[in-house]
Amino acid sequence: MAPIHPATGLQRRQLSAAVLLATLATGATVAHAQLEEVVVTAQKRAQSANDVGITINAFTGDQLRDFGVLTAEDIAMLTPGLTVNETAATGVPLYTIRGVGFQDYSTAASSTVGIYFDEVAMPYTVMTRGLVFDTERVEVLKGPQGDLYGRNTTAGQINFISNKPTREFGAGATASYGSYSTWDLEGFVTGGNDLAQGRLAFKTIQSSKGWQKSATRDDKLGEKDATALRGIVNLDISDTVRLMLSTHYVKDDSENKANTAYGGTPFGLGEFTNPYTPLDEYLLPTGSNFGETPPWYSTGDNEVADWTNNYTSPITGKTFNIRPRRDNELTGFAARLEWDIGSMTLTSVTGYNEFEREEANDWDGGFYNDSSNINTTDLEVFSQELRLSGDTGPVNWVGGLYYAKDEMDEYYHYFMSDSVFGFGSIPWGVDLFAATPILELDTKYSQETESAAVFGHVEWQFTDAWRLTLGARYTEEDRDWAGCTFVAEDGSLGNFLNANFGANLGPGDCGTINDDPTSPDYIFAVIGTPRVNDAFQVYEDSISTDRWMGKVGLDYSLNDDLLMYGMVSVGFKSGGFNGANSNTTQQLTPYDEEKLTSYEVGMKATLLEGRMQLNAATFFYDYEDKQEQDTAVTFVGNISGLTNVPESEITGAEVDLKWQPVTGLNVNLGVAWLDTEVTKWNAVDPVQSSWPVTVRRDVSGIELAQAPEWSYAGLVSYEWPLANGLVLEVAGDVSFTDDTTGGVSPEDATEDYTLFNARLGVGSADGQWRALVWTRNLTDEDYYPAAYTGGNGPFVRSYGMPRTVGITLNYNFGQ
Repeated sequence: MAPIHPATGLQRRQLSAAVLLATLATGATVAHAQLEEVVVTAQKRAQSANDVGITINAFTGDQLRDFGVLTAEDIAMLTPGLTVNETAATGVPLYTIRGVGFQDYSTAASSTVGIYFDEVAMPYTVMTRGLVFDTERVEVLKGPQGDLYGRNTTAGQINFISNKPTREFGAGATASYGSYSTWDLEGFVTGGNDLAQGRLAFKTIQSSKGWQKSATRDDKLGEKDATALRGIVNLDISDTVRLMLSTHYVKDDSENKANTAYGGTPFGLGEFTNPYTPLDEYLLPTGSNFGETPPWYSTGDNEVADWTNNYTSPITGKTFNIRPRRDNELTGFAARLEWDIGSMTLTSVTGYNEFEREEANDWDGGFYNDSSNINTTDLEVFSQELRLSGDTGPVNWVGGLYYAKDEMDEYYHYFMSDSVFGFGSIPWGVDLFAATPILELDTKYSQETESAAVFGHVEWQFTDAWRLTLGARYTEEDRDWAGCTFVAEDGSLGNFLNANFGANLGPGDCGTINDDPTSPDYIFAVIGTPRVNDAFQVYEDSISTDRWMGKVGLDYSLNDDLLMYGMVSVGFKSGGFNGANSNTTQQLTPYDEEKLTSYEVGMKATLLEGRMQLNAATFFYDYEDKQEQDTAVTFVGNISGLTNVPESEITGAEVDLKWQPVTGLNVNLGVAWLDTEVTKWNAVDPVQSSWPVTVRRDVSGIELAQAPEWSYAGLVSYEWPLANGLVLEVAGDVSFTDDTTGGVSPEDATEDYTLFNARLGVGSADGQWRALVWTRNLTDEDYYPAAYTGGNGPFVRSYGMPRTVGITLNYNFGQ
């Protein structure tokens, strides 16, 4: 795909905007048309979304189903200002809201965006990839929400709220069949009595045909096999006590997506980051295909990629299945107790989740083995929240305690035989590795985190028009980490270290070099002595954080239909550790906590006698010590590192419009604009730095990664009655995401893209049944929401799905 020039991107934005505006201009007004009120629980109590003085994007379960939302990551399609990407093929999605995100692919990295399922936090994003189903609504809260939400985050929250049990019997089923032989079946049953009510829901997605085609052989990738279950029981124990128990289970045995490799020269990059085989056959004059384009390169077909299926060690003879795939299992339990005590309510929310996986991914986008990995993860997360709330006339208040503990063990087996660190060093003449190439690595680490907090939130309606909001939270968090990159069974890492340092390391020994000059085991203090093996050791460290955060907000209701609000809020995210393959201990030293201060003003206006809702906000973020990727300067070269960016700023504005010009016609439009800048940062210069000397460069003025200047999402739908009690509906939506610079890593930059979807349906007027034909990515846009270095050497892109079409049938029983 040729690069998109600025004029082309502008023309596409103008065309999409013109389509929406033309639709807006055609509506006549009818007095009886009125928008449905959206009720949210963003501030731990039920409120109209129009009465809450914060920026919220809320979506109903029906909307999620119509948009084809299957996972938490898909919410980004509907939400301007929210992006979900990846920086490596490790199975870890990275959430960013308004340019606030953490571009780290480690499983142990906590997100800047809090993800909550029925009030229970999922602090590690790898746990959030399960299916989204039987959902009442999703709330996207933008900006720091540190007073009421338990795990420290700086960007905002995404709350998923499940459908709850009912006393009346009800059941329903939805079945879909679409491109690539994909079946999607979802259903629920609910009912009960005055004492107990229950709900059981399930969803399964099955596809026997992959959508990605190998660039070099007859092979396809992308089969799906995922199933999810949820059971909820609600007990009305008395007039004042209610208990809700829930459990969920997700099993995912699908194939993962592969990357697409490309040469970087046409895009202002080098041909590669590091050389690898078999690229030498095409780029070196001695190569058998010198001057030809490598057959695994692709930039013009979103279905073309490549990957490695198997690797056999030339040393041990052992064969590994490294075809991109996942075997993920999530099991969870939650209990929510409500006890009315006079005019107050005591609420207890207890959550426990256990996540296990064995997952293979291919980073390099080729049939060769420059970078592939198998992740084995065991995660346990427990949380407990107790809160007391009340409503005393003009004052609503809530106060509480929060505790969380999680334990993680990660085993990260890495394959790199064709990289410049392995056999690729030989044709490219890299003598450091040619004699003793490194073929496999075993990275293992464990992390234990314990967090406790006390919080309070008060809303005071001190006049009919004015409301003051005050919130504060004090958090203490301790994180213990221990890890190392070990010599794998093939012994190749040990052979390399032994040859270069005179050590005596074998399979199972730690191979991370102590390069801390203050340590008694510093490599240059023990090299040449009998203690040289002491310089290769498991790195262990602990970090502790204790900090206040909070908010001050002021709302002004000009009348029942217009709310003006201003908010100053402060959030923080605690520090952490680098879970990547490590060559030296200083690569593993912890990064510090980050802090964000937000200044936001906005309005929420209900217009045209309830037929239009117009919300707008503008904000400024003062971002201190942002956690970010950087280069780690090590003995083997400059590899993956993490750091803190001292000072950054983000300015932005958002508009959200919902309009029902006539009964049955709905128009939604959301637009977000961002201006981000790093104002102070001396980043590592990867060209000038060579271990043990690190050279830095001033990169002030660059934009933050994953911060598109413009993004928007628009929807037009129309529903009208037919004869015989039928209803016909037609809908189309468009979403646009601007290009990004990649921040300090230009290879992470992405181009702008626009996606169109369309739906046509017919159903009964009473909502009992419905049939829908749909298409997603109508124009078959070649787009990639993520790009990065493919492990050791190649540049790669992670493409989105091509055009898909399908049909959905829905039938409801009872209710």
